[in-house]
Amino acid sequence: MSARLGLDRKPLSGLGDHQDRQDDGTWRRISFLFEMPTQPNRAGAVGKMISSSLGGTDFLSRGLQGFHRETAIALNLSWYAYNLLVTTIGTGLGRLWQRSEAYRRDADFWQGRFGRDFGYYGTVPSGRPRLWFHAASVGEVTGAMATIRCLRDRSPKAAIWLTVGTPTGHRFARQKLADVADVRPFPLDFPWLVRDAIVSFRPDLFVALEGEFWPNLYWWLHRLEVPALLLNGRISERSARNYRRAMGLFRPIFEHFRWLAMHSEDDRKRAVALGASEARTLVLGSAKYDTLLARTVNSPAESWRRALNLQPDLPVIVGGSLRRSERLELLQVFSELHLENPKLVGIFAPRHLDRLSTMSDWLQAKGLAFQFSSHLLSGREPRTAPVILVDQMGLLFDLYALGDLIFCGGTLEPLGGHNILEPAAWGKVVFYGPHVDRVRGEHESLAAHGAGVVVRDGRDLLTQWRNWLPRMMELKNRGDRAKAAVTSLGGVAARHVDLILETLHIS
Repeated sequence: MSARLGLDRKPLSGLGDHQDRQDDGTWRRISFLFEMPTQPNRAGAVGKMISSSLGGTDFLSRGLQGFHRETAIALNLSWYAYNLLVTTIGTGLGRLWQRSEAYRRDADFWQGRFGRDFGYYGTVPSGRPRLWFHAASVGEVTGAMATIRCLRDRSPKAAIWLTVGTPTGHRFARQKLADVADVRPFPLDFPWLVRDAIVSFRPDLFVALEGEFWPNLYWWLHRLEVPALLLNGRISERSARNYRRAMGLFRPIFEHFRWLAMHSEDDRKRAVALGASEARTLVLGSAKYDTLLARTVNSPAESWRRALNLQPDLPVIVGGSLRRSERLELLQVFSELHLENPKLVGIFAPRHLDRLSTMSDWLQAKGLAFQFSSHLLSGREPRTAPVILVDQMGLLFDLYALGDLIFCGGTLEPLGGHNILEPAAWGKVVFYGPHVDRVRGEHESLAAHGAGVVVRDGRDLLTQWRNWLPRMMELKNRGDRAKAAVTSLGGVAARHVDLILETLHIS
């Protein structure tokens, strides 16, 4: 396999050459502006124009030679524009970012994204085949878990790399998958960084989760003949519109995929419209549901119930992944219900933690007491307030176990929805809004099993919950239906592994 991919042959000119690493860093990076596919009649003019504006050198001119032969990936000025931005503006912003508090807080992770862990500075896990999985953040890591573990069972000697693009996702992946994969930060899409990563690891296959389409990464995968798969593939209509505006960048990416395993029929149609082969674009669903029921075993939920002092007679509302207006709408619904039922407890998790201040300010203005989950779960203080604001990432799935009335966000706003099956894995009926474009299959499964309730807006949610509060046992009796909805969407990880092994020609 590695010989077929050309990964054990002598590296292409300039790749893996130690002398190249000793060249002046600025020119080394600028040279990659010209290591882009382009139409033959444009290469010379564009290259001379940019080279001239930079002062012009024979070194840069040589960078253009031969690239008219790279015709498998498409071929226009957008590649030059993208890399001009990446190498100039991107590098400058990167230097500013390195001075920020967010960078210092997760410096080890960001140093990895800036290339510390690749090339001569990285270590390569032993074993074959070598597979590079990439997940953007926590949700995508969750979607990879069942597939990676299934692959490890069926190919025990495989070397598996998992890169992640956010600090939270990286920590989550290390907690959940460090025993079966080498977890690292994902390199920024600077040409020299993704090249170093590919040449360092020499993967036999690259596997993207959901929707990670980085132009330089796929250009180097193509050039080094590394096939790529897309699993759990999702493309929203909004994303599709954005990709269509830069088809010169994105059509070659979709054409490069050996297989695309999409989440839904709508996702499949959008991928084909963007250039993916119709014959190689399948609808398999999402493997993240394969692990949901298993994740309820050995959960910390019961210990959290004690830490939060949630007695059996206390009804609990959980609002998860709240976006935009949903954050205050859910608080308003809770405040009205709390006036009618003072025992009611609310646990609210915004999708983005930097929006917590909006919620805390609103609660203070209303005179409604609240505490933060980090203070309660660490034992720093006992729960005395009716509202708990979740100020930690990665807790939501287990917090759903504590709720009686559950709302999943991203659905009252036209954002497509988040994972509405997570509460169902705990046997909970799920309430959510009408905007379910990204979770259409999950919505249909919940509806078919009588375990999902769609609400029009916050007022409708208030009416629904007001009616259900005296009938909590009826909701709890639907728990088996909710779990059945999850089970009906399982089995995808095994089909993903079949696709991986078929691509690698491993029986």
